[in-house]
Amino acid sequence: MPTITKLFSTSLQRRIVIVFAGLLVLVMGLVLALVRTSSQHIVDNEARRELALGANVFKRLLEQNQRQLETAATVLSGDFAFREAIATQDQPTVRSVIANHARRIHAQVMQVAGTDGKLIASSQRAVAPGDPFPFPDLIASAEQPGRSAGFRQMRNGQLYQVVLVPIMAPQRIAWVAIGFAADDRWAADLAALSGLTVHIVRAGGPMPGLLATSVPAAQRAQFEHVLVDGGDAIEINGARYETVRVPLDGDIQALLQLPVAQVQAPFSVLLARLLMVLGAGAILFAFGSTMLARRIVRPLNDLSAAARRIAMGDYGQRLPTLPGDEIGQLATSFAHMRDGIASREERIARLAYVDVLTDLPNRTRFAETFAQVPEDASGAVVVLNIDRFALINNALGHPVGDRLLRAIAGRLQGLVPAQGMVARLWGDQFGFLLRDAGTDAARAFAEQLVSTLQAPITLDGQRLDVSACIGIALYPQNGSDASTVLRRAEQAMQEAKRRHGGIAFAADIGAEPAPEQLSLIGDMRDAMARAEFTLFYQPKLDFRSGRIVAAEALLRWQHPTRGMIPPVRFIPFAEQTGFIREITPWVIETVVRQLAQWQAIGIEIVVSANLSALDLLDPKLSQRVRCLLVRHGVPAHRLCLEITESALMADPSMAMEHLAELSALGVKLSVDDYGVGQASLAYLKTLPVNELKLDRSFVTAVDATPKNAAIVQSTIMLGHALGLSVVAEGVETPAEMDWLLKHGCDIGQGYRIARPMPAQQLPGWIESYTAPATAV
Repeated sequence: MPTITKLFSTSLQRRIVIVFAGLLVLVMGLVLALVRTSSQHIVDNEARRELALGANVFKRLLEQNQRQLETAATVLSGDFAFREAIATQDQPTVRSVIANHARRIHAQVMQVAGTDGKLIASSQRAVAPGDPFPFPDLIASAEQPGRSAGFRQMRNGQLYQVVLVPIMAPQRIAWVAIGFAADDRWAADLAALSGLTVHIVRAGGPMPGLLATSVPAAQRAQFEHVLVDGGDAIEINGARYETVRVPLDGDIQALLQLPVAQVQAPFSVLLARLLMVLGAGAILFAFGSTMLARRIVRPLNDLSAAARRIAMGDYGQRLPTLPGDEIGQLATSFAHMRDGIASREERIARLAYVDVLTDLPNRTRFAETFAQVPEDASGAVVVLNIDRFALINNALGHPVGDRLLRAIAGRLQGLVPAQGMVARLWGDQFGFLLRDAGTDAARAFAEQLVSTLQAPITLDGQRLDVSACIGIALYPQNGSDASTVLRRAEQAMQEAKRRHGGIAFAADIGAEPAPEQLSLIGDMRDAMARAEFTLFYQPKLDFRSGRIVAAEALLRWQHPTRGMIPPVRFIPFAEQTGFIREITPWVIETVVRQLAQWQAIGIEIVVSANLSALDLLDPKLSQRVRCLLVRHGVPAHRLCLEITESALMADPSMAMEHLAELSALGVKLSVDDYGVGQASLAYLKTLPVNELKLDRSFVTAVDATPKNAAIVQSTIMLGHALGLSVVAEGVETPAEMDWLLKHGCDIGQGYRIARPMPAQQLPGWIESYTAPATAV
């Protein structure tokens, strides 16, 4: 079943037939709906019209019957012998006369009543003296106009149409009443004349019900229970009747009905014929749609088969010959497209795998070739980078640079051994894949590259001397995939460039950053949000006074799973990623806030915090520091900012500008790790700093190491000569402290004095601290 459904849904031929047939069915449906709606509207209007016409005929027939009765009664009342018999109270004669007259006019009831309302004679039964006339209301209603008529039900339940006229001699001496039975036969006669079904019902009173009907006796019961209280639209046995009610007398009504099917019959015949026409049209239309769809789909199937061959890379297969109609034009366009795809695919393949400038394989081709190397194979990847290529490019222009790269590529291509390859990775960087090459073979190949590039290259009479730095990574020792091995080879190349050496191996530059360190980089931002960073403070001792005059704020990271992490494990990554720009403002604000708290309890010390190169280049640094000092009410000289020599050299002019702004605020400035950086004495002379901080590498064993002693002593003398105080960090032994004091060092910091401690412990520690005897 799923296969059949899929074929059905995906077959264009079937969809064409379905769409065409569906549109035809939709149009047919709309036509049928319109015809049905219109015919129903016409049927309803026609039914109402015929019903109204039949009702008028019915009323005219009732009026005609009433006039006939009145005429018959008037003729009788004018008979002299009849009047004389009434006047003489000759009842036998009266009964004889009304009986004869009833037979002549086919009346079922004739009665004579006196002016006193007593019954004189009746054609139905013998009358006893004093019997009342059964319909006194007729007499009452005839008093003024002289006659009356109506429908009355006798004691036997039979309904009659009764007419009452006076007998004059010349005064009124009696009343004569003539009645015709309003029974089923009478209703059937009226129905035949009016064209409607006639029912006479009593709608109210003590005995409501069907009194007469024109329907056959077998159907009487079906109509009786719905006619008395039914509405104008009545449905009996599935047949719908439109009904109109004609009041006859009091609660007696005539219900005139017209079967809707009677009016609807011509339209039903028309609708049936229309359905036959539409059905035949649908069959013909489906057949024609199928043939048309087959004519369209067959060439498309041929083109589809050709497209599948093209998808498989077969561009030489001839396309089917088709007529010159639109599908034929499509086939021609398809052929042009095939040729264009073949041409573009060839160009794309070249662009995807070949470097346009040098015609060498590119990085993508290099990686795919490496991926085809067997897993148990070994070899080397060599990355070569041209020295000073950017300088040549900028000085001589990009066209010359491009020609130089083509010339170098030509030389390198001639050195590739069998089963190896050379590729231009990007820019001025080339990569070599050496199969089955160990350390010695890779080194020999690299030396051959260096030797080959030493020969000058002449372009437009310009002699260009070219050198290169080379990085080598071995597989599988340094990695098993192209990405890893290339990265390690590039790292080795960068190390060779840094050392200004020609060749470096990945094995000689150490391992890549551990996954743990990489995860720490990702955790740092969350650590700031979760307040995992904290500051410890390490006191600084004034050697001459023996008092604690300062402290350094040291950042710690209380990791939720790895415990306390020292800054050396995450600060370098924070500087590399730029996250240090978010850490340093937090450190400075925390230090200033802590200074304000200590100041409130009488502890007045200088607290120093470190600035990185990125912090020192921040144009808003001095403004941020000033706002913090003002907000917390801390004097500027209580804050000391430590900067390294390497941070100063990142951008000396901008660093000098920002240091000058900080110095103008009154903030103390210190050169941290002095002696291990690259700042010259000329910079030191112009820096607006207050102190020099000797690196611990010189302080360690200063008392026993003459070279360290010479460096420290000369630095102390230099600092004092420039008006700067000198701080020694890493003081850990009494001998080191004693030597520093004797040689004029101003301040010491290290484990000999105190270890770093949380902020809340520092006030108590300072209060209980006693300086060693050598420091006083």
